[in-house]
Amino acid sequence: MSKTKRNISDEALNEIFSKHSLGKIVKVIPLKGGQFNSVLKITVQSGKNYVIKIAPSKGTDVLTYEKDLIKSEVYFYEKFSGLKNIHFPEIYGYDYDRESEYQYLVMEFIEGKTLTDAKLSKEDYDQVMYGLGCAMAEIHNLSCEEGFGYIQNGLFASWEEAYLNMTENVIKNAERKNAEIPRIDEIRHILLENRDLLKSVKKPCPVHFDLWAGNIMLKDKKLYALIDCERAMFGDRIGDFISLDYLAPFDKEKNKKLTDGYNSVAKEPVVFDDNELKRFYLMRMYLGLIVFTEQHYRYSKFSPVFYAGRAFGKKVITNAISNYRKVGKDV
Repeated sequence: MSKTKRNISDEALNEIFSKHSLGKIVKVIPLKGGQFNSVLKITVQSGKNYVIKIAPSKGTDVLTYEKDLIKSEVYFYEKFSGLKNIHFPEIYGYDYDRESEYQYLVMEFIEGKTLTDAKLSKEDYDQVMYGLGCAMAEIHNLSCEEGFGYIQNGLFASWEEAYLNMTENVIKNAERKNAEIPRIDEIRHILLENRDLLKSVKKPCPVHFDLWAGNIMLKDKKLYALIDCERAMFGDRIGDFISLDYLAPFDKEKNKKLTDGYNSVAKEPVVFDDNELKRFYLMRMYLGLIVFTEQHYRYSKFSPVFYAGRAFGKKVITNAISNYRKVGKDV
């Protein structure tokens, strides 16, 4: 089990549900998936289902951006509520006070299947991708005047400042655990040579930043909801295109339904020219740094999960750098 996940007693769960007048708990099932928070499916006497996320215990060693994630997730769920093209879980209660015994978020349990588990025809999959593009665009159309970055770490006036700060924080988090980041000298060189590219992102917008298939919910083989806003930030919208496949180069033809849906709703269309492609791989490189580094905070070095996660993080980083280097070249 991840070091950041904590147990909670039945008594404490009942106190939380009583506090928010949600009913008497009759069933508790741990949910699989995430590595950071403990996540439980709760059934109450009326038969209604909820999900509760419980943050790590106070004093748990976490990455810089992971501090106060419950507060951030509540913020973005509230910001995303009421969107036309996509549903997000309704919030029923939370407490992100650092002095509380438990930091938690109680929300709607989304019935249906994840895109990971669904068996779709090509036609159904194309429709889901088109709908996902529409949903992403609606999220990105939301305004943010405050700045760029993670709200829990403080916002910056420019994406250049935010991205460099976010990346440097993850590098420092890795160094604190004596984790040797692959191709670190090349990463630092890429950061230095891309200041103008980062400056080209002028407007901050909400970015979910974890739109992999396991966070995309379907009902009757149609897109219904997006879940798990833990990694959300204000930043470069291209960051929401990277997670459907962590490794493959961006293929315009393969992603045509996604981008067509996006451009049908977006205030500013995506074209995936050299500028956007380089930004795509910069965001994927950053995600790879997170995946690599978080293993050192989640698991013992004696755990097979640790080595598998580290190896995957390395692969994401090296593939992102290799594909970044190919942009604009005939290969």
